Amino acid sequence: MPLIGKPFEAFGTRARFNVVTVPIDIKIPETSAIMPFDSIRSLVEAASYVAMADECVCRMAHGCKDYPISPGCVYLGEGARTIKYKCREASKEEALAWLEKSRSLGLVSNVIWSSVEFKFLGADAGRTIEICSCCPCCCLMFKTRNASKAYMDNILGFGTCRAVNVDDCARCTNCERACPFKAIHVDIHAGPVIDGSRCKGCGRCETVCRSKVLKVFPAEAGGDFSNACERSTPNAAEYMERFLAMVR
Repeated sequence: MPLIGKPFEAFGTRARFNVVTVPIDIKIPETSAIMPFDSIRSLVEAASYVAMADECVCRMAHGCKDYPISPGCVYLGEGARTIKYKCREASKEEALAWLEKSRSLGLVSNVIWSSVEFKFLGADAGRTIEICSCCPCCCLMFKTRNASKAYMDNILGFGTCRAVNVDDCARCTNCERACPFKAIHVDIHAGPVIDGSRCKGCGRCETVCRSKVLKVFPAEAGGDFSNACERSTPNAAEYMERFLAMVR
């Protein structure tokens, strides 16, 4: 809100009023997280119950032409047993096969734990997580409002992309076009320049990189996320432990 933003910052900042946040009994904020496939695999393998939606609601609603409508999201945990809306029980092998295929197609594994959505579906939000295979043209375009930083900051990134062996970069700009978060710019001299505040480690750039100079690294065990989290927000390892506890 540009008209009132600067006056508010001038008179209402935390620094001005010396506000200190003391985290007590931290609750995981309801948001979503983009995770490396190894982490996704760990969640599926640890789940006591696995279900798959018959179709992707987002792609179906937007009439997606580039990616398959079926199957849809994968639900993990005992709380998913009560989901009745176009959902069925699935084996861990079936779920992993689809999630692996979806990533090869360029879809992004997005973990969601929304009490509002789960209540609508009839699931227990405290014992369920959802793994969406989001397409950049419908799902992520909707969730980020075409890579708006304000919306992107509500998505946690469990990894980050880095350029290795930059001299080998072909400057083809495949990565720049593939990034749904507009985190990469290819400079004719410097090669791929990555904006760490935007990169979520989704891996689309790594997949399309012609010269294989881009690589996604997982977040450090005690590191921060690529978003505007408060200091009281749990780190990657803490999030993973809580996710595992929710799905077991």
